[in-house]
Amino acid sequence: MVGKDIERAQWVALRRAGLGSESFRCLIAYYGSIAEAWEAPSGTAREAGLRAQYVRGFERARREFAPEEELEALERHEVRTLTWEDEAYPSLLQEIPQSPPVLFVRGSEGPQFEQSLAVVGTRRVTAYGREVCEQFCGAVARAGVAIVSGLARGIDSIAHRMAVDAGTPTVAVLAGGIDGIYPRENEGLAERVMAHGCVISEYPPGVKTRSDYFPRRNRIISGLARATLVIEAGTTSGALHTAHHALEQNREVFATPGSVFSQQSVGTNRLIRESGAKLVGSAEELCEELNLLSIGTQLSLGEAASTPPGPAAGAAAETSTEEGRVLHWLEEGPLHVDEVARRAEMPIEAVTGALLTLELRGLVRQQGPLTYLRTR
Repeated sequence: MVGKDIERAQWVALRRAGLGSESFRCLIAYYGSIAEAWEAPSGTAREAGLRAQYVRGFERARREFAPEEELEALERHEVRTLTWEDEAYPSLLQEIPQSPPVLFVRGSEGPQFEQSLAVVGTRRVTAYGREVCEQFCGAVARAGVAIVSGLARGIDSIAHRMAVDAGTPTVAVLAGGIDGIYPRENEGLAERVMAHGCVISEYPPGVKTRSDYFPRRNRIISGLARATLVIEAGTTSGALHTAHHALEQNREVFATPGSVFSQQSVGTNRLIRESGAKLVGSAEELCEELNLLSIGTQLSLGEAASTPPGPAAGAAAETSTEEGRVLHWLEEGPLHVDEVARRAEMPIEAVTGALLTLELRGLVRQQGPLTYLRTR
């Protein structure tokens, strides 16, 4: 085993022992390198500034760790590692205050891409949120921008699928060991992600996914991207954590507005109102904000994103059951949302969500306050 392999294994050992970015910086500042820290006399780690629990972890790793075995395990799982010292370590991620000292990566490409957008949102996605995510992520992916997300249910999964469907790289950031996909139902999607990009984690193989790892994971999602887009988020959504990380990292944050009646849009609406997130109302607006509108992308957006298909193009036939019921009651003329809800015998949240989706697709338009008319 050559020297570089041994040093890489030492980084992995200290990460497995629980040492994070602060401890690694202390060791490098005091000893000069991780290799020199590894060979230093016992009892000197406290002098480097490590807290007691990490001093114990550091000494335990040096006593019990077998570099050959760890590297063989990584090879078995087809995992590559990136440390702060590697040129391939994402430059954007290097800029954040608590960048992971070691990244564990599985996949064919990445995780560093010149153009990247983080996309996050609720797990309990509505029909409106699904439509927005498909249109926005489809347009961005077709423009060649890598999409970064967290492989969760809902918005995350849709964002990854739109990227792989477009043949564009995508990065999924895990909240557990690199060898475990959560949720299990997304294992197939993870395979597709790895074929078009990569799955990454700051945790080595064997580490179980934990609830307290998700907030930490979110700083990596925003840290890998030049901007973050939030599509539907309730008041306690982890997507809001990602947005706040992005703001702290001095990255741009975009959010799509939602119905005032929808609990899934309270967080995004609040981001726009209170946190300085930029409102984006169409895929074209988002691409303009990201400076993607070259001649080629304008042409693709013209058909696929900025101008939703109208009834004449057959879009009405593609509506969901709820959207179809709402359209039915708007056949004869404009109606207030309360009246649509009463006639269709639907909850007001379902009606407003369906109307927002239909308006986005060009099937209805607002004629007055909370009053909608079907387009012809």
